[in-house]
Parts: sequence; structure tokens; C-alpha cells
Amino acid sequence: MHGWLPQLLSALLAFMPVLANGQAAPAQTPAAQPPAAATQPAAPPPPIAAATIESLKVIPLAGKGEVNDLQRKLMAPLVVQVVDNNDRPVENAEVIFRFPIKGPSAMFPGGKTSQTTRTNGQGQAAAMNWIANSEVGSFEVHVNASYGNQIGEATFSMSNANQVVRHTGDNAIRGKQDHWYSPTWVKIALAAGAAGVVAGIVLATRGGGSSSSPGVPITISPGTPTIGH
Repeated sequence: MHGWLPQLLSALLAFMPVLANGQAAPAQTPAAQPPAAATQPAAPPPPIAAATIESLKVIPLAGKGEVNDLQRKLMAPLVVQVVDNNDRPVENAEVIFRFPIKGPSAMFPGGKTSQTTRTNGQGQAAAMNWIANSEVGSFEVHVNASYGNQIGEATFSMSNANQVVRHTGDNAIRGKQDHWYSPTWVKIALAAGAAGVVAGIVLATRGGGSSSSPGVPITISPGTPTIGH
């Protein structure tokens, strides 16, 4: 046999799918492909928050222009009413009372300068259990209200004084005085109950001893206010 023949046979076997024993070479099985991941439905876009509307009115019922007596620790009540743009009371609106951090001011329990509460069925809310600090002078009270996407706010002034004095003619009456708030006088009755503290506030026109018309009764049921910083 010629010497080049084995080389030729080897070359042919390398290029032909035939084994040396004449059997067909097994077909190459393609590698298994991993199953395609199931297509996940696209997540819905987050809901668009309703635009905030400044449609609530915050009306001071007590506290605006009033004076806190530091010597006798008599604090003017703070009461507001929240109404909508049709002047209808807004029930269960969130109301936040805020005092200044520095200067003449007041504070809630724990030295906090804000308190959160909610309005009653007449849209009224009161700041509870606060006391003026020892600095004399006027300061602003900020009140914010919100109900859903509706908001409103009010800012009014009150003052701290060493002693409140009511002038009658040329005489200044100190100590014993029936009405020491201006321009209204307020009587507060506190009662503890299972539902929390209830403050019955009666507003009347000023004029000690005069037969003025009866005041407007306001019953505040604040529940448990939230005290903030």
C-alpha cells in the first residue's frame, strides 16, 4: 500500500460523518434552551394625588386679640371654626395650633409648641391644656386646617401680660373682675368623662352685670389631641 493512502483515509474520515465501523455518527443534540420568562404585566402607574385646594376658612371664635394673665395664670381660650367655601361647618377636619418657638409665646404639655386635634360636628376645635410662657408681649398663633385635599389657615395675635387690667372710667379694677377678656368674656367648664375632656365654652358680649343677649354656646369634644414640637 502506498504511504500516502492512510493519510488520505484519515482526512476523509475527518470530514465525513462516518465512523470507522460504517455506522452513522449520532446527530448532535442542540443544548436545551432555558424557558423564556413569562412576560409580567406592566404595573399600573401610581394614582395621581388630587391637587391641594385652599378652600377652607379658619375663623377664630376665641383667643384673637386676647390677653393671658401671667400672674394669675389665666389663659385665654383658643377656639376656631372651620367652614368650607359655602360657609358650611366641616366636621372631622384636622386642625393644628402652633405657637412661636422663641419670644413671648405659650406651650403645650411636655414643652411642645404645637397640638393637633379635629373639629366637631359644628366645625369647631379648641387648643387644650396649654399655658403661656413667662415672657411679656404679643405673639402670633398659627392655625392650619385640612380635610382631604382642602386646606386653610389663619394667623392671629394674642398677648402675655403680667396682670390683666380692666379700666372702668378713671378707675382701674385689679384682682376681682368678672370679665377680664376683651372684647368677649369666657366661662369655661371642664368635665372628665370616658370620651375625654369636654370643654363647654360660652361666649357673650362684654358688659359685666348688664342684661346683654345670651352668648353662643360652643361645646368642644376634642378627644385626645396630638402634641407636636
